[in-house]
Amino acid sequence: MSLEFDVKYERSKKKVAKKISLTLIEETEELYKTDPSHTKLNLKNIVCKRDKHKQSIRVLGNDGYRILLTHKDEVVYFQDIMNHDKYDRLTKDC
Repeated sequence: MSLEFDVKYERSKKKVAKKISLTLIEETEELYKTDPSHTKLNLKNIVCKRDKHKQSIRVLGNDGYRILLTHKDEVVYFQDIMNHDKYDRLTKDC
């Protein structure tokens, strides 16, 4: 399974890295590459009409931020990284 980063994810990553450690975000990405079902990631499936494969994971060491991702074929796309308030708004009416 390969991993790709959306342009929006890269932009959000730079913004969020100012608030939390960039190292934590990169460690989360690496852990997902090696073990996507690890309990520290707190993987959640999101019920979404437009994207049946949407999921989210927790940024390691920080309960306040989540990463949105989706699957297509054998590729995982990291779409966005956000705080819980934005996460709740976006996933509410997906």
